[in-house]
Amino acid sequence: MAHSVQRIPDREIVIDGKPNLYFGGTAYLGLQNHTPFKELYLNNVTKYGMHYGASRKSNVALDIYEAAESYLANWVGSASCLTMSSGYLAAQLVVHHLLEKGHPVIAAPHAHTALLINGVKTASDMDELVQFTSEEIARNQQIPVILFDTIDFSGQQFPNFEGLRQLPLNKVILVGDDSHGIGIVGDNGNGCYSMLKALQPAKLLVCCSLGKALGIQAGAVFGDHEDIKLLEGTSFYGGASPASPAFMATLLEAKDLFSERLETLKNNYRLFKSQLKNPSFFDHIDGHPTFEFQNDEVASDLNKDGFVFTNFNYPDENGPRVSRLVLSAYHKKEDIQKLVASVNTLTD
Repeated sequence: MAHSVQRIPDREIVIDGKPNLYFGGTAYLGLQNHTPFKELYLNNVTKYGMHYGASRKSNVALDIYEAAESYLANWVGSASCLTMSSGYLAAQLVVHHLLEKGHPVIAAPHAHTALLINGVKTASDMDELVQFTSEEIARNQQIPVILFDTIDFSGQQFPNFEGLRQLPLNKVILVGDDSHGIGIVGDNGNGCYSMLKALQPAKLLVCCSLGKALGIQAGAVFGDHEDIKLLEGTSFYGGASPASPAFMATLLEAKDLFSERLETLKNNYRLFKSQLKNPSFFDHIDGHPTFEFQNDEVASDLNKDGFVFTNFNYPDENGPRVSRLVLSAYHKKEDIQKLVASVNTLTD
């Protein structure tokens, strides 16, 4: 059931006049309604305006984009970076480009829909992914591309990437969507790029939304200088409006806020896990603040106890019903304790 609300969800959400604790969405660092973060953004709106109405390939270049992209590349450990107005567009840019170059493109199970455009071959399971990859390598044509989500909620990727390790990585291009990793996993939240680079694929590109953990309405692509330069030369990149410059400036100025909120999130995560009596009830990726389950009765009882959380058919109405508890930095200690007490009672 969809709930219509009148304001951005925070730790508390009012439905039918009744307050509920909210454990859904993807605002992992709880920045979307965090006053210090909003103040940074509003100051930058005053300086940069609401939108930059020009192509990034224009003969006039706003320097905040280069500064933000240099910061992001240094942070995640890539040689270079470009930004787009959304994570969805960033993913589409990469996949369109590789298909146009003639590469066979194969999607791993659970890859995000942003990666799945016409021309992409989708594997139903890891065995089929290995088979498809071996067949493309044997054809001795263009090097195959493997699309995947770094955090795919199946446990096959982050933190050890067992699924990818089944592939001849030195013979493939990896394209990872790190939208659920950037800002919360890795070294001070810098995501999965360095972990994937350590696997030594033939090439690596990582795209992501900056709008989940980081609260920045934009997308990014990370890779080598040459690959990013090629992407910047495409009509796809040149024809798309850029991200808001106010958000780019806020990204640069919110470094301390990101670190502070990440520490709060980690404390909430440790508290929830330490008090959870039946952790096997959940599908959970160690180190990630999401706890997924499939039990309509427990979901209904949690709602009755005053909790609203992710609970809908994904990625479309034909997909499975996903119930997912999402911990955020905006939750207070007592929120976590109340949730875990209810979960322990219902799953005992």
